[in-house]
Amino acid sequence: PCDRYKHACAVCRGALYLYGGRGSTTLRDFWRYHTVKNEWEMLDCSRDGPEELEEHSMVAYKGTLCIFGGMVDSAFTQAKTPLWIYNIDSARWTQSCNEPAETESSTPANRKGHSAVVYHSSMYIYGGYFGIKGISQEFWEFHFDTRKWLCISSPCHSSSPGARHGHSAVVYHTAMYLFGGLMGLTEQRDLWRWDFGSSSWSSIRTSQGPPPVVGHASIVCKDSMLVFGGGISNSSPNDDLWKYHFPTRTWK
Repeated sequence: PCDRYKHACAVCRGALYLYGGRGSTTLRDFWRYHTVKNEWEMLDCSRDGPEELEEHSMVAYKGTLCIFGGMVDSAFTQAKTPLWIYNIDSARWTQSCNEPAETESSTPANRKGHSAVVYHSSMYIYGGYFGIKGISQEFWEFHFDTRKWLCISSPCHSSSPGARHGHSAVVYHTAMYLFGGLMGLTEQRDLWRWDFGSSSWSSIRTSQGPPPVVGHASIVCKDSMLVFGGGISNSSPNDDLWKYHFPTRTWK
């Protein structure tokens, strides 16, 4: 693959998959990296595959990849659910069906810079931005087996991460942890926990931790969340690597 940013990656069955992003223009190429052989393979996405995407998300579930969001803004974009599912065995794409007009609000609109995680048999999407229409604080669940969307709205009186994009999210045990991102014009360094059991948000207060950051990446490894890179507006991205240890709730 050529140099790029704002792309999406996911690991499935021991291989790394990469889709789209931005080089000199928005890209729509699809690649598989074989970790054992240390080889890249270009995959076909011409038929039924996504269009050019940037700041989209990609997650893996069983033998499928699920790509959401990232479409270039247009009237056409607003009318269709930006969801594509790729079956690794059959090498086939399926596009999410357009919903009838009366149920428009029952599926999420196109967005960029959101987060996506998998917990049990669902994908959870948080936040993102709609271009000039502003920033989202929507929280959606997509059930893989039924292919149905559900909008998860936490009660108004409870605290939540609010509208943001460029954040990261990971799953550890029975919770999703959301870190950083951009709220309005301000980069954040806060850490939030969504408990899947009680369906509630809580803010995790820590004395230490990374500085405010947007556009970073996070993964879970053993009992820790690793946060790499990102930056703040109008300055160079950083190459800091931070570790948040879940059992002791400490940053290093």
